Amino acid sequence: MKKTSVVTKILSASVQNLKYPALLGLIGLVRYLPYSLVLGLFRSLGTIAWLADPFHRKVAGIQMQAALGLTHVRRLVWKVFMNQAEILVDTIRYAYMSDEEIRNRIVVEGREHLDEALASGRGVMMITGHIGNWEILGHIPRVLGTRFCVMADIRKDPKLEAIVNKIRDRCGATVLPPTGTFHLLVGELQKGRTIGMIIDMRGDQESDLMCDVFGMQAPTKSAPASIAIRGNALVLPVYTVKQWGSYHWCFSRAIDAARFGEGSEAVRKLSDFMQSWVVSVVEKHPEQWFWLYTRWLKRSDMRKIIREKLDFKEYVARCAGETFSAKRKPADSPAATKEG
Repeated sequence: MKKTSVVTKILSASVQNLKYPALLGLIGLVRYLPYSLVLGLFRSLGTIAWLADPFHRKVAGIQMQAALGLTHVRRLVWKVFMNQAEILVDTIRYAYMSDEEIRNRIVVEGREHLDEALASGRGVMMITGHIGNWEILGHIPRVLGTRFCVMADIRKDPKLEAIVNKIRDRCGATVLPPTGTFHLLVGELQKGRTIGMIIDMRGDQESDLMCDVFGMQAPTKSAPASIAIRGNALVLPVYTVKQWGSYHWCFSRAIDAARFGEGSEAVRKLSDFMQSWVVSVVEKHPEQWFWLYTRWLKRSDMRKIIREKLDFKEYVARCAGETFSAKRKPADSPAATKEG
């Protein structure tokens, strides 16, 4: 048994060590091979993933059918896999382009909304979702000269983290670690600076908000709205989609977070506004949203739905109802009523 354990450990370490040169080699291929060739190669890999990954294929299909009211989504799901392949290619390619090259490949729509928000002297929170290639928005400082900071998770693998950071550092956005970021971001806004946040992440069902997303209640992180309100920010929606080989950065008019009031109810209202904006964009570009991510439920719940062929919308409604009841129970219990 000891010999087997040692051999297993050696093999595991060897595989781990080999993956880094392989990843660096892949990055090199993406950087230096002709773009059309690389894109074709990765689209082929996207098609292979679409065929070989039934779980995420089913996750995307089930969520699309429920959210968009569509019956036939097979081709749309395939396009989602293609989009993920292009995201990987373009994230690497754009990081190593010159500023001029990037500017020639970006179309900016609604620039006046960004300029108006920045001219106010207030802190600005740029919000976006997992739409198009959200990583490309990290190049805003290089293209528009607007500096901002964002939060990013730290990977447990330090070598992989170093590779990812090397690419992200070329974008121009300041990346903050997740520890203590809430107060750092509030402070940035209070100083009149600009931050960026992705707002369509699934929250914790027990502690976060439930917001309407395509007519279904989805656990939603309250942090973006809370940071905007505490930082007295202007909330500036922006998304990027790829059309005819160019990325379009689309800025909407900024919304004053103060108009939603203060406290938990204000956080709820602003969160609802943010999610409704995401829905409005996804309806226009459904193939470019990250449907592979389980937005409404945990992965374990999605596996159960797939395995037992359950009705997705009914399951989501039941989970939302159970969450609502659990949150109200302490306040409505006889003991709590008596103490009141």
